[in-house]
Amino acid sequence: MPKNTFFRLDEARREEIYNSAMHLFVDNLYEDITMKMVLDSLSMHPGTFYRYFEDKDDLYCLLIRNVTQKRAAYFNNSNEDSLFQFFLTGLFGNDNGIVTEPLNELEIKLTETFLHIPEYILLKIYLNVLKGETFPLIKDLLRRMRVDGYLRPDIDDDLISFMFESMQFNLIMFFREFDIKDTKLQHKISKYFTDFMGHGLFEDSKYSEIVNDLKKAKKPLLLIKEEQENENL
Repeated sequence: MPKNTFFRLDEARREEIYNSAMHLFVDNLYEDITMKMVLDSLSMHPGTFYRYFEDKDDLYCLLIRNVTQKRAAYFNNSNEDSLFQFFLTGLFGNDNGIVTEPLNELEIKLTETFLHIPEYILLKIYLNVLKGETFPLIKDLLRRMRVDGYLRPDIDDDLISFMFESMQFNLIMFFREFDIKDTKLQHKISKYFTDFMGHGLFEDSKYSEIVNDLKKAKKPLLLIKEEQENENL
């Protein structure tokens, strides 16, 4: 992760670096990005760059940590208590509008680079960034749902948090392995796994309640989409 000298920069300069770096990683394949491209993008001298970062991996990890923390902060400050909704937003954008997406368009595109970055950097992201950020978030969501009476009493929070956390990574690996780039299909697969786990996590009555709530939330969206499609005919 970045050196302390980077965090001593004023906020405006850090934001400038974040945005320039995101455009660089979104617009180019990771393995094609040279240090010259990094330095040109950031308008930075080599000596200055290495005062802040170890290498381009370090810079990329920082960007992913930022968007992960932004999404985590949204869920921590919202009234959304559903693991379904948390997991479906995952790393690939929003759940067809059911949950407000806290990331902007550029940040969402950055998360989509997970589908084609080299495997070594994906593993580094998982071990050094996502594990530390998502585990406590999922565990807190479980705690909140337990208080509200949604969870079965025999659920171990640490085990389930670890399973959900690692499932995110494994789904990314699955999408990469089988070249699944269609975001709608990614959503369906993610929902399948979440529904599957939900049967074991929730009390039967609460599970039915959540599923019904999701169906009600989707119905107006489907009607809007249908109207838009009819207008385009």
